[in-house]
Amino acid sequence: MVDRYPRLMVDREIVVVRDGQPEQTRLRAWLVGYDGPVPTYRIELVTRQGAYPCPYTATGPDMFEALVRLRRQLEPDGLTIAVQGSRRDTYPSGMQRDMSGGGRVYVLRPGRPVGRDDVVKTFDDAPVDQVATVEEQRAFWDAWRATRKKPPSGRADAAG
Repeated sequence: MVDRYPRLMVDREIVVVRDGQPEQTRLRAWLVGYDGPVPTYRIELVTRQGAYPCPYTATGPDMFEALVRLRRQLEPDGLTIAVQGSRRDTYPSGMQRDMSGGGRVYVLRPGRPVGRDDVVKTFDDAPVDQVATVEEQRAFWDAWRATRKKPPSGRADAAG
């Protein structure tokens, strides 16, 4: 069987927000191929908002990383993307990045390990008030990991 690339993985309407003003726009993501064993994903966002001519695009070794790179382009223009992967309290595990290409993330709760009930799709809709900058999201992830290193019971935490 011959693989055909690029392979469309996501094609959906999402909300982009600037200055509190939402706009429905289209987000698309592709698996564009492999460089040896490493996949390359590309995402594209077409919006009328912002200073950069459409479309915004980014690539990465998984869809979450491509989303992070896209958000770094949008943030200077005051734009946020209202998807689960842009929430302050979401982040993928290494396994999610490997197995789902970053297409799923965990909802993180300080002091609690994550489980199946905490998994959401990276590009599903998210409430605008839960979306954060890349740096805010990374800080939340770092703080969440720090809470797991010192479990309240004093035992080592074996989860993820």
